[in-house]
Amino acid sequence: MTTRATPLLRLSPFGTTLTLALLASACGSVSEEGADSTPLPAAPVAETCAQNPLLAGCSAPVSSPGPVDPGTGTDAASLAQAAAENVLAADCGQCHGPNLTDTQAKAGMNYINDIDKLVSTGKIIPLNSAGSLIIQRMQKGEMPPIDSGLPRVTDSDIQIVAQYIDNPVFWPEYTVKPVCLVKPIVDFDVLYREINEDVRAARSEDAKFFRYITLTNRSAGACDSASLNQDRQALTKMLNMLSTKAQLGEPTPIDADQTVFRVDLRDFNWDRSITVNGRRSNDVWDAIAAANPYAVPFEGRDADVIKQDTGADVPVMFGDQMLHVATIGSLYYAIIEVDANRTLDNFVSNVLKIDVQGDIGKGKAMRAGTTKSRVSRQDRVVERHDMGARAGVLWESFDFEANSANQSIFQDPFGINPGGTEAIFTLPNGMLGYIIANGNDRIVTDSDILLDTSQSNFRAVTSISCSNCHALGFIPVVDEVRDFVVTNSRKIGISRNDIEDLQAIYVTPEAFAAQVADDTKGFYQNALTRVGLPALGGDPVSSLFLQFEGNVTLDTAAADMGLDSATLKDNLQLLDPILAVLGSGGPLSREDFTAVYVASVCRMSTLLENQPNAADCDRALAGVNRRGR
Repeated sequence: MTTRATPLLRLSPFGTTLTLALLASACGSVSEEGADSTPLPAAPVAETCAQNPLLAGCSAPVSSPGPVDPGTGTDAASLAQAAAENVLAADCGQCHGPNLTDTQAKAGMNYINDIDKLVSTGKIIPLNSAGSLIIQRMQKGEMPPIDSGLPRVTDSDIQIVAQYIDNPVFWPEYTVKPVCLVKPIVDFDVLYREINEDVRAARSEDAKFFRYITLTNRSAGACDSASLNQDRQALTKMLNMLSTKAQLGEPTPIDADQTVFRVDLRDFNWDRSITVNGRRSNDVWDAIAAANPYAVPFEGRDADVIKQDTGADVPVMFGDQMLHVATIGSLYYAIIEVDANRTLDNFVSNVLKIDVQGDIGKGKAMRAGTTKSRVSRQDRVVERHDMGARAGVLWESFDFEANSANQSIFQDPFGINPGGTEAIFTLPNGMLGYIIANGNDRIVTDSDILLDTSQSNFRAVTSISCSNCHALGFIPVVDEVRDFVVTNSRKIGISRNDIEDLQAIYVTPEAFAAQVADDTKGFYQNALTRVGLPALGGDPVSSLFLQFEGNVTLDTAAADMGLDSATLKDNLQLLDPILAVLGSGGPLSREDFTAVYVASVCRMSTLLENQPNAADCDRALAGVNRRGR
């Protein structure tokens, strides 16, 4: 069934005529009876660096701290800013472009492609796309104005700008916020007492399926209710994008401030055993806890009761810490029941029950090819199939590896030989699942063909990079293949029947966009609405993921330990010296903080009734002593 890494001639439904003729457009001419002997015009070419800074070999000056592309030496902030400015220039430059004078430009604004100036003039608010005038006017359809006759800015274009505005990686000077307490600091005794009361009120047959996720470390530093509400949305979306149940589920708050939530494993099919990298866990929660370096078992009056009633060594986890490990890598694949040891073709054929070649032969598949992908440096083909196993759809994106033998989508519109594949499929509840495969069709956890400027190595990571990019759902692609082949059909020398076969798969842009909209609204956005999540706006899951990865301040470190900032600062001399920088106002890398977290909590919890497990503390403190403390 594969369309990958397969000889080109075998897959074309047109026989060899079209295949050889299309190859001629890139490799020379062939003589075919009935074909026009004049040379074919050049196939569409990819964008220039000025049009798309993410193209291979493009670079921009390093202007901001953050991840740097090892291939070009370009920093991520510059690339992401250039991409956002490119959208604004294309969509709004007619009225506000730099080529206009102050008098020619609408409202005297001729700097639409200058984000720094948009920030200085208050039209963009860093880390707050919803409050930024630029985003508001585009979403309302006020820019461009309706009477201008210009097309409305697409949701996907708005999303590119909004994601840049909201990404804390690109705004380090704005990420350190003062502590604005929504509620007093919740120490571990208070937290475990609240959970114990909830567990004791449950029936024993239910309690063994109860687990608890807390946002108390986030609420301590939340300066407004909106940011904490986004964390709640992240929690709800994470649970459902990691669910294999047909029904959507919601966590249940057990406290008045809605910062501690009960989760029933049965609501998300988490009560099943799973194996991750050869390690078997009794249920999904245990597998997440095993991967979470912050998940340490507690013991004490309340903790012992909770452990006995739930049967879990770690029945409580902080939401951001948990999300950071559950949404990426092999653990993510195992949770959504993707066998990472098999090929993507195997999953598509045997799990989703899709006959790819049968769909293509019957004209049931849908394709679009583009040289203008905003997330890939190469040409890309996007293909759609209906699932056979259940109601749902699969969209696959095939990216051509640079400098490969078949790096152009115009060599053969059907004989795809990609360097990598991204698969997006609807989960049973309507949310989206993501898979990345390499050129050999092996399932992998990241890709160097797909780009994510939020990552330090620019590699796209499943599922965070995908979830961020597809926050609004499936993304339309404007096909360039169909018109090229049809326009040059006489030169190619193919029959009308062959053209009709091509047109059955490579549909018109209007039909393609309509199908994308139907799938997005019918599955994904419908699921979001049913579980009370907004259908528009940034992705709360990837936003919380990136915030967690940022540097740790005194305030965030204290909240993660169940302390107030003053208490932690006064006791830093008791902890690993690496934390001393927090006392002088400096940040600490998340990696360094993680390394000493358990030992730090052990030292700072000695006066509590509920403390980390003694054996775990002994191991953690021994590690600190080996570091020189």
